[in-house]
Amino acid sequence: MSQMIFSNPVKLNAIRYADKEALTFMGKKFTYKQFNERINQLSHALRDKGIQKGDKVAFMLFNCNELFEIIYACSKIGAIFVPINSRFIGREIQHVLQNSHATMLIYDHRFSEEVQKAAAQAVETETFITVGDADTFAPNVYEAWIATMSTSEPTLKEPLKETDTICYLYTGGTTGLPKGAVRSHRSMYMVGLLFSIEFSIGRNGKGLAAGPLYGAAALSIAMPNFFVGNTVHILESFHPLEVIKAIDSEKVTTTFLAPPMLNAIFSLPKEVQNEYDMSSMKSVISVGAPLLNKTKQQTLAYFKDAELNEFYGASEHGGSTNLFPEYMTEKDRSVGLPMLGMDVTLLDEDGNEVSQGDVGEIFVKGLTLCDGYYENPEATENAFHGEWLGLGDMARQDEDGFYYLVDRKQDMILSGAINVYPAEIEEVIHEHPNVMEATVIGMDHEKWGEVPMAIVVVKDGETITSEDIISFCSENMAKYKVPHRIEFLDVLPRNLQGKVLKYKLREKLL
Repeated sequence: MSQMIFSNPVKLNAIRYADKEALTFMGKKFTYKQFNERINQLSHALRDKGIQKGDKVAFMLFNCNELFEIIYACSKIGAIFVPINSRFIGREIQHVLQNSHATMLIYDHRFSEEVQKAAAQAVETETFITVGDADTFAPNVYEAWIATMSTSEPTLKEPLKETDTICYLYTGGTTGLPKGAVRSHRSMYMVGLLFSIEFSIGRNGKGLAAGPLYGAAALSIAMPNFFVGNTVHILESFHPLEVIKAIDSEKVTTTFLAPPMLNAIFSLPKEVQNEYDMSSMKSVISVGAPLLNKTKQQTLAYFKDAELNEFYGASEHGGSTNLFPEYMTEKDRSVGLPMLGMDVTLLDEDGNEVSQGDVGEIFVKGLTLCDGYYENPEATENAFHGEWLGLGDMARQDEDGFYYLVDRKQDMILSGAINVYPAEIEEVIHEHPNVMEATVIGMDHEKWGEVPMAIVVVKDGETITSEDIISFCSENMAKYKVPHRIEFLDVLPRNLQGKVLKYKLREKLL
């Protein structure tokens, strides 16, 4: 029986669209035949370094063609790819490497300093490859490393199964550090297929990868292009002006833009926005934060020939609901109706369906669900309710069946379309010798939507300033997690079970 293997569409398109461009990046251009041959060369290079079926290959990269080559090469030889957030610093990188048991890390040479900090502790990671320049730490530079390898298709002792794992997508956790959502070949293949249909990503279009490809959203919305034989133009990182320039010059038809990315575009001077032609755009896909009315109106006006979709998704399940273009103006702040291949329900604390109009926790099941969290049975058990997966997002349904998110995972902070988990920040602040306890909540921010704020109880007889805590945080976490404001209290409000009552802190301080 033929299987849904994640890399099969690219392999097929090397025949179907051999001379058509697959990727363009910083002046480099690769046809589907060249792209597939580079993937094959990398497959052989990975094997040459001892990577076998089931081994984990981590990467920490800005957006680039190599990133796509890695995910498809891992697919061909049955390895598991592990994206690392390119904004992570030493201890966060170390956690992902150790937690995933990655034996190899391929990273951009500009991350060398943080990678070396992580590598000191991550003993299982034996092989380091740099993309770009060499550094003393990693003797192998990607391009030279794959150059001498065969372009032939790698062969396998036993064929891959679609239920085999293709990747761990790390996602934040309420217990502190990120958890790896285990995704099968089949689930990722189905994301490419279903998103192609759901978001009208058809043939003879062109994708733009502008959001970070280490994240599920940008990656999942780029993938359908490789199913239908489109070109994907890659921007190394998001910059609002570069995005509209690329749409104009490359005649892009489809892209993912999270609400803060859209806001950044609309913050450009009007004359700059109007300098570029957006008429090629046919499909704009938004996810990661609620699309506020003002942003929605601006998006519809600016990309006037494009259909706008707003969906609810997660690293754990791809996408589960979508607000179709035709409902955009009728439904405010809605994340729409169930997507193709997905079922959605709202449950109360006892696991019963809530009445229409009442708030319950969203549970989803369907073709693109993860298989649980890697080596974390407790988190897996907490998230799954039989076949149904719940991530703690609260929602309600209107009389037409449309879903609306009302409250996010307990206390998660959504900062610039990135999930910031208070527990991770709290854990770091707790390590400060003068801190008795600390908790973190989100506060409104004009640019990022929300940013972290820390409430600290100082140990008896000790003194500490806001500056001390901010600099301590800056040394131990990515910049976007560092609290913007510090408040000191003598005691934190708690319930009978000892859980900090964050809503009371919000009332008091915000």
